[in-house]
Amino acid sequence: MASRSLPLDPAERRRLDERFSRLIWDQVRPWAYMDTDGLALRRFDGQPIAFAPASLDGEPRQALWESNYIEPFLEALCREATRDAARLSSRERAALRQALAAGILRVYLTMQEIDWHMHADGFAGWHRKYEIEGPVARMAAYLDRCFGGSVAQAA
Repeated sequence: MASRSLPLDPAERRRLDERFSRLIWDQVRPWAYMDTDGLALRRFDGQPIAFAPASLDGEPRQALWESNYIEPFLEALCREATRDAARLSSRERAALRQALAAGILRVYLTMQEIDWHMHADGFAGWHRKYEIEGPVARMAAYLDRCFGGSVAQAA
């Protein structure tokens, strides 16, 4: 059964889509060019993360997935988007949660695709995709905490 889209103010949906797009463009997309351009980014706390041109393997791959790299950006986005959620109706909160969860999934799917294409010097067909179910579930739980457990489930 296809999920039904819940009502969310079009301007709010567009704003959220733009925030997730900007996050992907600024913090995820540069990893796709690491083999030719190297990588020079800043973590959420401002600390630099840099690698010389190389395949997405070893330490660079660990930095992408295992160093809590993207989660602080996602957490901040969730906190900001849900700051005033208590004033929303239960349907509006559910729609907001749905939009945020879709954006989180989009970020992780983009990371997964970049990882798959870049891992092991471009021979992605020989490698399994990184399992994102765990990170997505952890971010969904964080998102629920941002709502204070007050999100009605979509019917």
